[in-house]
Amino acid sequence: MTSRTTLFALAACLALGGCGPKKNYKYRIAVIPKGLTHEHWQSVHRGADRAAADLAEKGLKVEIIWQGPQTESDALEQIGIIDRNIGRKVSGFVLAPQDSKQMVKPVELARADGIPTVIIDSNLDKDELAKDPGLTVKYVATDNYNGGKLAAEHLLRVLEQAGNLAPRVVLFRYAVGSESTEQREKGFEDEVNRRIAEQKARGEPTITWVSNDKYAGATRDTAQREASPLISQFRDQIDGIFAVNESSASGVVESLRSLGLNKKIVLVGFDSSGPLLQAVRDGDVEALIVQDPYRMGYLGVWELVQHLEGKDVTPGGQKVESTGEYVVTRENLDAPATRELFDPEAQAKRTLKAPEYGK
Repeated sequence: MTSRTTLFALAACLALGGCGPKKNYKYRIAVIPKGLTHEHWQSVHRGADRAAADLAEKGLKVEIIWQGPQTESDALEQIGIIDRNIGRKVSGFVLAPQDSKQMVKPVELARADGIPTVIIDSNLDKDELAKDPGLTVKYVATDNYNGGKLAAEHLLRVLEQAGNLAPRVVLFRYAVGSESTEQREKGFEDEVNRRIAEQKARGEPTITWVSNDKYAGATRDTAQREASPLISQFRDQIDGIFAVNESSASGVVESLRSLGLNKKIVLVGFDSSGPLLQAVRDGDVEALIVQDPYRMGYLGVWELVQHLEGKDVTPGGQKVESTGEYVVTRENLDAPATRELFDPEAQAKRTLKAPEYGK
């Protein structure tokens, strides 16, 4: 009899959802990066956790679920992670889409289940968003176009200061469908082409494109495999290279070192890692265009929770929150304001001012 009573009680408990650990949060947020390997995403993770801690101090308990694909080339894995978290009935998503088009449908499915999404780092397809502006809550990211423009300005200025007014340059792309890196590529390309047009108008020798159609792929190894033949073939015809993300820049610097061309070809990269920052210190990388991924992760979670609380996080219809872009060189590498962009200890000590919104 006791056994039957116990079974009955257990069934009732399960039916009422009263078994298991007590829910100790108000919101459960799934933060889904493009991948887990790049140090950029580790900063995003720390920023998301910091937002949860700050929200807890305000009486809003938030649980962060941090899940992402192992590599940035596995869109199906990222879709699967989204689907599983829809099934878990999370409160919302903070998502960095691997592919601007493929991730539209999963976000639509989440919204249909009442789960809102803040996009970080790299946006969804602009045409789809134009047709359905309410698909996402907000976009929190670097101005990647401006980052690419800054890379072109810095690279050309360094070459000009060395007396090279008509340099031969390479744009080393990342992957088709990655909206953030495509914007960097466009910013760089537009600035270089603008300079070329000005030089032509003045009847001067012009900057030359050695290559602007090669793709690095998702990892440092794929980047090195793609970069090495190109650099080897045109070794005496390249003055400067722009590599548009952490893994592509890492692959290019390794290629330059293996070919003995480090410090001879000027390299500007995008994003930071321990090895890349050391390469800046050593002079193998001229500069890095660095984002603020810590603030990106922080604001992604903060904006989503404010939205869940019924606040208007897009006053005046402003759906984009820029987190800034910075040029890091040997001269400013150790400045406190630079260190807090990537150093965990400096990030933990940062003072972050979060936006406040009304109903």
